[in-house]
Amino acid sequence: MHRLIAILITMLSLSSAQADLLHYAEGFSHHSALLNETRQYSVYLPDGYDKQPDQDFPVLYLLDGEKFLLEVAGITQALRAGLNRAIPPLIIVAVHNTDRMRDYTPSHTMALPNGAPAGPGYAKTGGGPAFMQYLTKELRPLIEGRYRTASPALLVGHSLGGLLTLDTVARDEGQFQGYLSVDASLWFDYPHNYQRIERALTRPLKHASSLFIAVANNPYTPGFGRSEFHRDHLRQFAQGVTARPGQNLHVTNRYFEEEDHHSVYHLAVYQGLQWLFLGYRLDLSPDHFSRQAAIARYDALNRRLGSALRPEKGGLEDIRDKATRWPQMEISPAEASALLEHYYGQQEGH
Repeated sequence: MHRLIAILITMLSLSSAQADLLHYAEGFSHHSALLNETRQYSVYLPDGYDKQPDQDFPVLYLLDGEKFLLEVAGITQALRAGLNRAIPPLIIVAVHNTDRMRDYTPSHTMALPNGAPAGPGYAKTGGGPAFMQYLTKELRPLIEGRYRTASPALLVGHSLGGLLTLDTVARDEGQFQGYLSVDASLWFDYPHNYQRIERALTRPLKHASSLFIAVANNPYTPGFGRSEFHRDHLRQFAQGVTARPGQNLHVTNRYFEEEDHHSVYHLAVYQGLQWLFLGYRLDLSPDHFSRQAAIARYDALNRRLGSALRPEKGGLEDIRDKATRWPQMEISPAEASALLEHYYGQQEGH
């Protein structure tokens, strides 16, 4: 009996230790005056946040956050692995849902895209603008007051969240600089939202915005059942906007033929973040690594995102040191040192 109790105590201790090791985010709850309800959100801080007290960090606002936070945190860690990182360290703010159909729909409708009645679940649709006011006017100031933040601010949404993301670009209020819209439910209140958002994105925007549109091979549409209506109309929309974007809109789209509405999420976020931060990863191809090229790529990146990003000091030092030890890399240590001096000033001992 004593042995059994000892085993149980050991198992509980291990369970507790594992829980501590798996802690990766902090949860919060607060009252929203704008929505008149209690809202929850979680915050993931990147590795090194506490060790770099002078550094500010871009923020990714994640819709459906209670569902996707762990996955997106893993994606950001993967993109930051190794010597030459593809994206900067990001704070992730996971926004939890209370009434998803209300908060993620930009207009009110009681009809499905085939004209049939939508049912009681659609009674509160159209709360998207109010929800975005909450996110930008209440939640974002909380985040910026508590954490060290910097541009760009990103918005990532899937399905109805992807529709709300497209709508936010179209409303052009300048709250975000980068957007990932994953298999957006552009069938909702069709053709009203489709036409309105398409018009907005093919006309000049007041604020520079970078938009990645992911489309899945999804053979289902509410109201139609097994139908390619959703897939084909979203592809048509994405291709049309990409072909003739309005001024200040930097946009691309990708069709994931092998992925459905749900499996597309991981690949879309991974590739979308790569695209948004194109230029952050240094070109380490033999004979291509140069101070001038790196500075030009970062200047272009920062113009797109309204940011002040720069190559990471530790990464540049590692590249310089490896290039010194391994001449076969065909990278000039002097060029790495010149980049360090350009962004961080004269380096001691070099």
